[in-house]
Amino acid sequence: MKIWQIKDRPKSLILTDEQLIIAIKNGLLNGDDVLINVDLKDDIAIKDSIYSFYLKDPHEQD
Repeated sequence: MKIWQIKDRPKSLILTDEQLIIAIKNGLLNGDDVLINVDLKDDIAIKDSIYSFYLKDPHEQD
C-alpha cells in the first residue's frame, strides 16, 4: 500500500491510495497539488500522475 503526502500541506495529512482518490473526486485536491511518496524519485503534480484520471473535467456538467 502506498502512502501519500501532499506538498505544502500539514505533515499529518497522510493518505492511502483509496483516500487520495476520494479526496480528488470530492474536489479537496486539484491537479496542481503535488504528491510526495518515499517510493518516488521526484515529487509529481496530480495532473501529471496516473491520478489525473480522477480529476473532474472542467467542461463536464454536474
